[in-house]
Amino acid sequence: MGNWKAESPFEGVARSGAASFVIDTAAYISTGSDNNNNRLADLWEYNGRTWTQKANFPGAGRTGASGFAVAGKGYVGLGQLQGGVYVKDFYSYDPTANKWTKIADYMGTGRVGTVSFSVNNKGYVGTGFDGNNLNDLYSYNPTSATWTKENSFPGAKREGAVAMVINNLVYVGTGTGNAQTLRDWWEFNPSNGIWTQKKDFTTDQSAIMRSYASSFVINNRGYLLMGVNGDSKVWTYDAATDTWASDYEYTNTNNKFRAAPSGRSRAVSFSMKNLGYIATGAASTTRLDDIYSFNPAAAREVVE
Repeated sequence: MGNWKAESPFEGVARSGAASFVIDTAAYISTGSDNNNNRLADLWEYNGRTWTQKANFPGAGRTGASGFAVAGKGYVGLGQLQGGVYVKDFYSYDPTANKWTKIADYMGTGRVGTVSFSVNNKGYVGTGFDGNNLNDLYSYNPTSATWTKENSFPGAKREGAVAMVINNLVYVGTGTGNAQTLRDWWEFNPSNGIWTQKKDFTTDQSAIMRSYASSFVINNRGYLLMGVNGDSKVWTYDAATDTWASDYEYTNTNNKFRAAPSGRSRAVSFSMKNLGYIATGAASTTRLDDIYSFNPAAAREVVE
């Protein structure tokens, strides 16, 4: 089970380290770095079929930025500029007006490699790398237009982790810290700020360990795939039972299956209309401009 479909290619330049967010039935991809390592500032809207270029991100071009959406607006900030400087500026995007507005700077340090998510009408950004690995977490309230420091992530400081929102709880893990790929997994309850450690990946699940991976949530089930040191499987997480499974292969073994995406890291990933998507990213040093959708309920198409 689980079928990939190659969608209409991303119409911007190939890139990795982009930021993304989803508003209603449209996804947005912005910033990143191209094959010449130039920092980018364009914005593209994707409706599941076609791409439309929108107003450029108003800050300096950057890679490794963070993105989230709250209450019908998208938010992009942080990242690393062309000269290697880490920045902390943040901007909101109104899709109706096709307009960006600068908001308050991020409370923490400028950084890359964060986790970012939205839940209960707030956006959250934390962990990452500013020259050192980090574990702090901050929330943004668009009503008061302010950032608030939240309880720090209690695991090892890290970059390149993933976050999944399932039933208004947030699950964070993977990534690297102190030159080690990490195997812990944590639940964050935004209503009370409490972090709870879940089951670590077992020896049999050591292949889950990776950094700068892709993840999305479909029908309250989390999906984790690709990334640095990632294997050739799509791992699924059931929050109700705190268990992982590897039900889906994404490699196109012997060209048997259609439309399997190539392995990559620093891609954008999101869910929309009950499908998961992965787009752009880097395969070794080559930036990519493709996009694939994943339907976990569909049978895999076999080449005759």
